[in-house]
Amino acid sequence: MKKLTLSIALLLCAFFASAHAVWIETALKGTKNKAQDIRVFLGEYAANERDSVSNWFSNMKDVRLFVTTPAGAHEEVSLKADGRSLAGQFTPATEGTYTLSISHTVETIYGEAKIEYYATATVVVGKESTSQLAGSTFLSVVPGTEEPKGFGTLPLTIYKNKVALADAKVEVISPDGWVKELKSGKNGVADFTPVQAGQHLLEVSYSEKAVGTHHDQPYKSIVHIVTHNVSVKK
Repeated sequence: MKKLTLSIALLLCAFFASAHAVWIETALKGTKNKAQDIRVFLGEYAANERDSVSNWFSNMKDVRLFVTTPAGAHEEVSLKADGRSLAGQFTPATEGTYTLSISHTVETIYGEAKIEYYATATVVVGKESTSQLAGSTFLSVVPGTEEPKGFGTLPLTIYKNKVALADAKVEVISPDGWVKELKSGKNGVADFTPVQAGQHLLEVSYSEKAVGTHHDQPYKSIVHIVTHNVSVKK
């Protein structure tokens, strides 16, 4: 019975860590003094599955979304359940590059692993300013450009606590569900060559050994998962 219970727990951990992720969808270009619509989804992007918010597991409904302004101010964006997403808005007051971010610890321990979900998005209003994407979450993925044109090589730099991270698992999921698996090199970079236009989800995962308790539940590792969207143009 103990072996069966452990097997079930490990399967649950594998399911939530690899199949499900949280991600942000919003337009890359914004307009000064005009509300920017944002949606937060939980599901399996490759299968085009977005779970109903009423079915989100553990404490996932409690995710908090923040926007970092070009000047560095960190402000929370209110979210409201809207069918298969959490919806919100923010109104950019100045021109520059804004960073949206989510950092969320799953309340329930699965397979002796604590799961940390992160999601990011970039909004450019008028003239671009210095991106703050690399430091917006503990684990982050920074594309060489947010809107690559053509099908040339797109470098993806992975950061852990603002330091380039080697050997991170990277998945790039195309609009039609095709998945390309990559791994970051010593410099933290993984090169991706798109083969079609459209919105691609970048998903990076990293596991580390760590022993502790979370809400009185013991864990022996931490699984970090971050997502970020890029829109490939022809």
